[in-house]
Amino acid sequence: METNNNSGIKQPAVGPKKSMVGKLWVVVVLLGGLVSGVVLSDLATMPNEGRPRFFQGVPYFNPDPTIRLHVVFTTVEVALLLSLVVIYLKVYAETKANFSLGLVIVLGALLLQTVFSYPLVLGLEGPVLFVQGRLPTISDILTISAYTVFLYLSLE
Repeated sequence: METNNNSGIKQPAVGPKKSMVGKLWVVVVLLGGLVSGVVLSDLATMPNEGRPRFFQGVPYFNPDPTIRLHVVFTTVEVALLLSLVVIYLKVYAETKANFSLGLVIVLGALLLQTVFSYPLVLGLEGPVLFVQGRLPTISDILTISAYTVFLYLSLE
C-alpha cells in the first residue's frame, strides 16, 4: 500500500507499530539469567554444610567477587544463547532455510563452548584456575552485549 505526498512521490504507507513482545522477551531473558546466576553463584560459594542436597556435588568456590561475577555473567550468556537457539530452531522449522540451520549450528557450538567453560562445570573436573583482573569481566560484558543485540534483532 502506497500513498502520495505533496510532491507526487509515492511513499510506503506507515504500517502498524511493532509489538513490544521482542523488547519484553529480551528483558525477561536477561533478568532470568541474572537471577539464576546470582542464585548459582551464592550456592557455589556456600560451605558444603549449608548447601541444599541437590547442590552437594558441585565444588566449593572461593567467595571472591570476581569469580562470583563471572558465574553470574556466564549464566546470562547461557540464557541468551539458549533463547537464540530456540528462536532459530523455530525459524528453521517454519522455513527450512539453510541459513537458519547454519545459525542453529553456530549458536549451538557457542552454547556448548560456553557451557563447557562454565566455572561450575569446570569445577567438576578439578580446581578452577581463574584469571584475575578486568579483562575477563570486560570480555563477559562484550559477549553479553553482542548476544543481547543479536536476540533483540532476531525478535524484530
